Amino acid sequence: PTMAQLVEIKFVKMRSLFLFALIIAAASAFVAPANKAVAFNGRTSPQAPKMMIDGSVMESVASTSNIVATNSGDFGGAFWPVAGIVSLAALILFLAPPLVDSE
Repeated sequence: PTMAQLVEIKFVKMRSLFLFALIIAAASAFVAPANKAVAFNGRTSPQAPKMMIDGSVMESVASTSNIVATNSGDFGGAFWPVAGIVSLAALILFLAPPLVDSE
């Protein structure tokens, strides 16, 4: 076989492999997940919740949270929200159909 035929055969094989993987992925999307609700014994004694983060860490995070943005002028102020609303309004106006018939 020539080089062009080998490339075509390789392309066909890759395409069929991709379609097969796509079918497997689509079929696995409809498989019901395993129900783990009944896997645990319901007669365990109640326990107090365990803290995952130390309280001093949370206090330091709360005290340093103002480092990111301290006033309204940071990161451009109101420019980006206004620019976003104006561009959204312009897109809606551009895509809206005409309200009157042109005769």
